[in-house]
Amino acid sequence: MKKIFIGFLLIFLDFSLNLGNSRIGLIPDFIGYIVMINGLLEMAEESPLFIKVKPFATFMAVYTGIVYFIDLVGISASPGFLSIVLGIVSAVISLYISYNIIMGVKDMEEIYNTPLNGSSLKSTWTILAVFNILNFVFLLIPALAIISVIVSFIVAICFLVAFNNSKNLYYNMKSWL
Repeated sequence: MKKIFIGFLLIFLDFSLNLGNSRIGLIPDFIGYIVMINGLLEMAEESPLFIKVKPFATFMAVYTGIVYFIDLVGISASPGFLSIVLGIVSAVISLYISYNIIMGVKDMEEIYNTPLNGSSLKSTWTILAVFNILNFVFLLIPALAIISVIVSFIVAICFLVAFNNSKNLYYNMKSWL
């Protein structure tokens, strides 16, 4: 569960430097997905939902690695329709992965008959999903897009805190077994 959390942390916290046409991601998403894949493999015995999303996380590791390289060499300097479509597809796959991980946590709550913060985690994820969608809708209205991105960042931090709580509850539960 720790590796899944670290993966989420690396994926959600996105800092980059722009140098001319090049964009250097300081925390590359593909590294987050690789760490997450290792966590999914470790958690596979807890719920089948963790291993279910491994192919999607693998795809996202490759995809975000390619995007990282393209941004690094400055090829994708001008956003266009294709980059918006790819961004939407990427967001949908990312939401699918995180949803199944949350459902895996809820699955473990039932298996072990102990609270692991699953309901709070799912509620926070729902808000995160709504704002991820609004980010794309509001591309047409720059002022709302800025507000939506800021709220998305805040909700992402809340999601990370909720997942960290779930992770800690899981390890506390495992120490008692």
